[in-house]
Formats: sequence, C-alpha cells, structure tokens
Amino acid sequence: MRNVRKLYFQNAAGQRWGLNGDRGVYASNLSGFGLTLSTNFADLGRGFFSPVSDKAEPQSPLAFTLTFTRKPYETYEQLVNWLAAAGTITVVYDPTGRKEFCRDVTISFLQKGECDALGWLPVPASFQSCTPWYLPSPTTLALEGSGTDDSKRYAYEYTENLRYGEDSAASISAIIAGGGHVPGALELTFYGAIVNPRIRLTGNISGKTFGVCSLATVMESTDLLKYSSRRNNSYVVKVSASGEETDLSDVLDLSTNPFFHFPVDEPCTISFEADDSFTGFVDLTIYYYYRSV
Repeated sequence: MRNVRKLYFQNAAGQRWGLNGDRGVYASNLSGFGLTLSTNFADLGRGFFSPVSDKAEPQSPLAFTLTFTRKPYETYEQLVNWLAAAGTITVVYDPTGRKEFCRDVTISFLQKGECDALGWLPVPASFQSCTPWYLPSPTTLALEGSGTDDSKRYAYEYTENLRYGEDSAASISAIIAGGGHVPGALELTFYGAIVNPRIRLTGNISGKTFGVCSLATVMESTDLLKYSSRRNNSYVVKVSASGEETDLSDVLDLSTNPFFHFPVDEPCTISFEADDSFTGFVDLTIYYYYRSV
C-alpha cells in the first residue's frame, strides 16, 4: 500500500490541526516544498565560471489550497481563530509516512471566496517561511557518576592553546552526528546545582572548537538553565523554582561564539562543564536543518 503524505498545522503548545480531510479540511496543490538556490558565480574567462557563494537563498513561501468540505464556513472560522491564537505556527510535513519535518511560518494570506458547485470552500493560502525545514531529535544525557572529577583543578583560563579536558574540570559529554543541509542548532535544559557552567561544541575530526557558552553564575538545585542556539530564537536564561526567568546575557562571555551551530559533515562532541563537581541531568534537542524535503 502506498504511503500518503500528511500535512498539519502545529501551535506553540504542540497541538495540531490536520489538513488531511479528517477535520473537514485538506490541503492540495502544494508548492514551495522544493529547493531554490541563488549561487553567485565568478567569471574565470573562456566560458568557465566558479561558484563563490551560496549564502543568498530565496526565502520561498509555502503555498497550497485549503479545501473545506464539512460545514465549510464554520470550519474555516474555527481554523482562522485557531491560527490567530497559535503563537508560533509550524507546518509539519510527513512526505512518506515515516518521518516528519517542521518549518515555522507566518501567514501571508488566506483567500476566502465562495463555495463551489459541490458545496466545498476552496481557500488559496500562502505562508512565509521563518526557518528552514528542521528535524528535531530529542536526546537525554544522564549525568549520574559523570559530572564529578576528583583530579587536580587548574586555575588557568580557556585559551585557543589550552582547553579544559577530563583532568581539569567536571564534565559530561555526548557525540552529535552531523546531518542536514545547513549547520544545525541545539536546545538544552539543565536540571540541578552548578557553578559557572559551560556548554562546549568540539569537532571530532578537525578538533575545532565551534563555540563555548560560558556563564559566570551559580545555579541552585531548584533552578533550570535553558539554552538555545536556534537562529530565530537564541537565548540563555535561568528559571527559578517559582517560574521567574532571568536573562543571563549579562554574565555571558560573548568572545567565544556562545550561540554556536554544528556542522553537517563532521560529528561533534557536546560537553556540559563546570568548575566543580555537579549533579543533575540534561535534556538536549538537536535541530537538523534541510533546504528541501
């Protein structure tokens, strides 16, 4: 049996509105799901050209027709009200029935007209893309017995020639596989007490340090440390037991590329470090970005 593609709207709370006919509305005539690049070329002479940059990519809209089949005007009103209260609108696309891709969007237009001869309401719709397609991959890092270090502490500060290793700081680490079409991003939440936490990303092949988020702060056991390097939503905050959020930008070392991205072609080690032993655990979500799905 052939797998049929699925399409959904998703709001900021993770709730979905299906566009596959199950709620009286389905999407058709999809466009903008492919790939468009605007590579710049240098003229080398004699008919030869060399690509010099692929940074300029058109921010193509996603467009499709929404057809309302059951109580069309009432269902249209319900969907518009749902989208207006959605917060972040995400288009979720499952092209094969095996893997879902997400893309954050904003509404460009919903063209409401009249019902057709069948009593259905076709509504051409267009949405401006705010992110590439992404594949979020949640991972949990267990720190039991891994966030301690009984070795000698060093007073040296981090430089390009001296990196904290297993003998100089308490740490927990995991390997992130490269993937996607453009450098990926991370969201991380640490639960537990810690002093001067650092989040480091290092290439396993090149040895390159892609970035270090270094914070001069003390976290209590009831606090949460939340970090994101997503391009449209980068932040690092402390959340107290009462739910109060404190922006940690003032205690952030900006010289070490704190909101880093991991490469597509190299596995990397993500390390959560501190000046002393610590207890707790980390939730990590890895975002693999794609130009086309």
